[in-house]
Amino acid sequence: VKLHHVYLNNLTEKFDVNDCVGVQIHTVDRTNTDAKLLPCLIPEKNRKNDDLVFKLVCQYAKLQNAFSVENLVDLKSAYPQELKQLNVDELKGISFIEACKLYVSGAVSGSTCDCKSKCTTEHCPCKKANVSCSTKCHSKRGACQNMGD
Repeated sequence: VKLHHVYLNNLTEKFDVNDCVGVQIHTVDRTNTDAKLLPCLIPEKNRKNDDLVFKLVCQYAKLQNAFSVENLVDLKSAYPQELKQLNVDELKGISFIEACKLYVSGAVSGSTCDCKSKCTTEHCPCKKANVSCSTKCHSKRGACQNMGD
């Protein structure tokens, strides 16, 4: 147990503010051909009890969840251009699951929906943002009229 704690402390020191890291995307939030990691930046490190936790931002928003070092994968060598150009102060907060859905759908607007209709009106967040619905919006419903080409 002590060796594991030492290992985690060493791993924690490896990550600094503004580093690029990845967080595992659960299999229920992606298909087997989608990305397995959500690329993120570390805007802050905080101490919580005896552990360090990391606040993260992805290209779409600030993640509301805090992550421990066990959840992080080093992506410093594969720093995506979208993250290099982020203005963190302008980003809103969303949950990790929402961020994963946006990332695997390749969302350009940050909009996804779970409409029960055909997505033909402005009630649909995707239609309102003038983007096509993706398969991650409501993949089980075949009646969507906003799927694009």
